[in-house]
Amino acid sequence: MHARKSLLSLAVLVALSGAAMADSSTVNTSQIGSFNGLNVDQAGATGSTTTINQNGVGNTAGRSSAPIQQTATYSTLGINQTGSVNVTAAKQAGNNNVASVNQTGSAVQNASLNQGGGYNNSAITQDSNLVTTASISQDAGGTGNNNVASVSQSNNTLSGAALTQTGSYNTGSITQKDNALVTATLGQAGISNVGSIYQQGNSFGSASLQQNGNNNNGYVQQVATSSSSATATQTGDLNTANVYQSGTDLQASVTQSGNNNTAYSNQSSAHNEETLLQSGFGNSATVNQTGAGTSRNANVVGLTQSGNNMVANISQSGGAGNVAKVLQR
Repeated sequence: MHARKSLLSLAVLVALSGAAMADSSTVNTSQIGSFNGLNVDQAGATGSTTTINQNGVGNTAGRSSAPIQQTATYSTLGINQTGSVNVTAAKQAGNNNVASVNQTGSAVQNASLNQGGGYNNSAITQDSNLVTTASISQDAGGTGNNNVASVSQSNNTLSGAALTQTGSYNTGSITQKDNALVTATLGQAGISNVGSIYQQGNSFGSASLQQNGNNNNGYVQQVATSSSSATATQTGDLNTANVYQSGTDLQASVTQSGNNNTAYSNQSSAHNEETLLQSGFGNSATVNQTGAGTSRNANVVGLTQSGNNMVANISQSGGAGNVAKVLQR
């Protein structure tokens, strides 16, 4: 389906969506031009497929107030936008659904995906844009599990990513590479969650990981960033947090509360600062900082453990004005 005018394309797709009540319905549309608006609503169509391709400026595939909607199981949604100032907003309800958004071009790009249910897979990819924002929310109602979500941003000037999961056995991932200014946030609540934030080759980076539940793993990694900050927060049992940073102005804060927690943090080269707080039983913490402090000294480590069977290892090497404080009680 080709559409040059936004009103025409919108009307046609709404008509199609109204008839998409049978199984395995398909919507396939392409738009070339600027300021096209498009929306799709598929309900009760098991195994349905929606494919949207837009090329131009100021195109929208759904909006935050009226997102593209699929309410079914085993459905697939694919949106590709090339150009600038494009917006995607989509929502899926049901189980075993797959949603992907790809935005490439210049200027401003915005993408948001919302999935409710279990066994869903969601992915947003943004490349070579000026300002990009990506948001994925899964299982907002807390009724689903085994969801997978990932955000990938590369070669953008300003990039922001947010990922939220609620449920069990969830896996989340945010990857930001070769951007100028980046921010990342990943939040999980449930059991046996695994979260990962990876940043590399960015000028300024900030990463945050929050987990709430049992058997959670975290990992925040920043490599070759100029001004970096990493935060990992876990609440629950058997949590593991691993924070690694390499490059210039590094700061890291790790907070764990629960049982059998283990935290590692490794910072290298330039003004490192570390704050690690653990509360619970069987905790182990390792902090390793290597580099030259300066710029008003730098290299500071603070570690506080409260509970039983705790072990703390701190190693600092090189630089000026290194300070390490360990409190166990």
